[in-house]
Amino acid sequence: MLAGRSGRSFSWWVILLAAMPWLSAGCTEFSHFGQISDRESTWAVYGVQIAQQQPDGHWKRIGQTDGTGRWNIFKSLITGGGNIRLSKPGYRTLIMSESDFLQQNLILMESTGELSDRSLTEQG
Repeated sequence: MLAGRSGRSFSWWVILLAAMPWLSAGCTEFSHFGQISDRESTWAVYGVQIAQQQPDGHWKRIGQTDGTGRWNIFKSLITGGGNIRLSKPGYRTLIMSESDFLQQNLILMESTGELSDRSLTEQG
């Protein structure tokens, strides 16, 4: 009887361990994450506003890059079909289709060469 119990509990552990890679991979299905870098310097670009165009034409903010240029957006916030806009003062605004955005994890933004107001206060 003792052997039957340990055999049953062993098989549950085997099933659980076999399912672990599948369970951890499934978590990435709920969010889209990546990083935005400067095209010339490859430094992370923080504070990039990520917005999606709504059917009525207005832009809804769905995320922002953090201090390391990374974003992590729940896919439930991204509605199908609307363009995605990435914008930050001092950088050229990028607009891409929702499907293009979801296929990318590393995006490069091009500097306009103009310093933002924040950059001016940090320098002087």
